[in-house]
Amino acid sequence: MGMSNADRGAPLWKEKRDTWVSVCDDCHSPRFARENLQAMDEACKDAGLKYTETFKVAENLMLDGMGEPMPKDLAPDWSGQHIWS
Repeated sequence: MGMSNADRGAPLWKEKRDTWVSVCDDCHSPRFARENLQAMDEACKDAGLKYTETFKVAENLMLDGMGEPMPKDLAPDWSGQHIWS
């Protein structure tokens, strides 16, 4: 979704991060807030890598003729919920 590629050093991000740290330091140290921001940055990077890997696997299955559309009897019900018949 592009989040893993966001430049978190950009001025807009810096301002938002500083604001978040200022909210967190009402109860926590600024170091605690910044470390958690860093952990979330790493999680976004990891999620982006996993998404890319998963998309590539699905793409390769389709190219190999192994990916099929979902059969109608396994499609989500009419209300859009993930309830399969």
